[in-house]
Amino acid sequence: MEIVIVGGGKLGSALCQDLANEGHEIVVIDQNQDKIDSLIENIDIRGVQGNGSTIEIQKEADVPRADVFIAVTPNDETNLIAATTANRLGAKFTIARVRNPEYARDLSFYQKELGIGMLINPDAEAAADITRAFDYPAALTIEPFAGGMVDIVQIRVNPGSAINGRNLAEIRAEIPELLLCAIDRDFETIIPKGNTTLEEHDTIQMVGRPKAIHQFSRLCGHKNERWRTALIVGGSRIAYYLIPDLLKRGVRVKLIEYDATVAEHFAINFPDAEIIIGDGTDQKFLRQMHIANHDVAIALLNIDEENLMLSLYARQQNVPKTITKVNRRELLKLIDKDLLDTIVTSHISSNDRIIHYIRSREKTVSSNLETYARLNSENTEALEFIAHKNAKICRATIAELKFKPNILVAHIMRGIRRIIPSGADQIREGDRVLVVTLGHRIAELDDILED
Repeated sequence: MEIVIVGGGKLGSALCQDLANEGHEIVVIDQNQDKIDSLIENIDIRGVQGNGSTIEIQKEADVPRADVFIAVTPNDETNLIAATTANRLGAKFTIARVRNPEYARDLSFYQKELGIGMLINPDAEAAADITRAFDYPAALTIEPFAGGMVDIVQIRVNPGSAINGRNLAEIRAEIPELLLCAIDRDFETIIPKGNTTLEEHDTIQMVGRPKAIHQFSRLCGHKNERWRTALIVGGSRIAYYLIPDLLKRGVRVKLIEYDATVAEHFAINFPDAEIIIGDGTDQKFLRQMHIANHDVAIALLNIDEENLMLSLYARQQNVPKTITKVNRRELLKLIDKDLLDTIVTSHISSNDRIIHYIRSREKTVSSNLETYARLNSENTEALEFIAHKNAKICRATIAELKFKPNILVAHIMRGIRRIIPSGADQIREGDRVLVVTLGHRIAELDDILED
């Protein structure tokens, strides 16, 4: 596909890299020539310098011929104007990032009246990711599938836990409604088999019923106590979307914000939350705020390093759970992974939504791609398909099919019935099939089979 991206920031750069890797022709528009040069030096794309909202620049970037136009500059108004202009010039599908909560109420209007195909809000999506973490206290990440009816949950194996040294066949016999999909161990990801043995410090992706996931997390050495109090540091947009969700769950919320004007804005909009003006990076102040008495500390400051230090301090103070916003994930390589819990990167969910849409536009015979998410490593993906009648995968049982290496059929949703598949199961037309892959590019369900 021919894809034009306006904005070479974190999300725009990630999209350039990922979509170029998918084999698409990419043009990036940005007003900063140095940023364009940096992208072109590292990625096989073309660049145009200028204002991506103007007709002149869009024509120079061949927007009228574009299959997809994506506007992800830091400015919402620029993105809306750019996407509307691209739509009028003839781009087949347009996507715009809109982050301001004041615009959030009117997203359906913008789509309908301005002709914008998709609106993405990384901050709202990050808040939703954090909220889901309250369903599984031990989880590092949670990826929803089947319209939220199925989750892939990532949990770390604690040292000295009962699960250490046990293999997957034993675990499956004890917890039949659970399937372990992928294991991250020593910076390597593996798709496990029945004889794979678990080790301490492994991080494991799994799918199953909530009861089964909670049972497994206890075997991994975790408590499943419900979180009732949350300390949020940083009055960010993510916090603005997060606080009402937590209050609805009955969580007592305390927000620390340094800027008095921002704090007042939160106090007016969320009277049921406790809003404190202060420096959330000051450890003495955090002790005065009784950080140790909270179930979860959520670091949402604008500077990654401050968020990391805050979460490490919260861990030192024995806060049971930390949630840390980190946009530059390369920083995580400098820190022992066991010292941090849930990491939130605001642009990743939006990036995955766009990749999902673009793959779903490709001509397919065997299935529709419904949901897409990257798991912990860059080359591990989870994809949900709806199987078509003529799919080859429907012609035999799972045991009889020949799959490509490092591919796992993790879950089947048949109507309202949830199936943790075994070799005897057979995929049927209309099934929602969840697949986990390592090192493959999968666009449709039959792609997981050997040629």
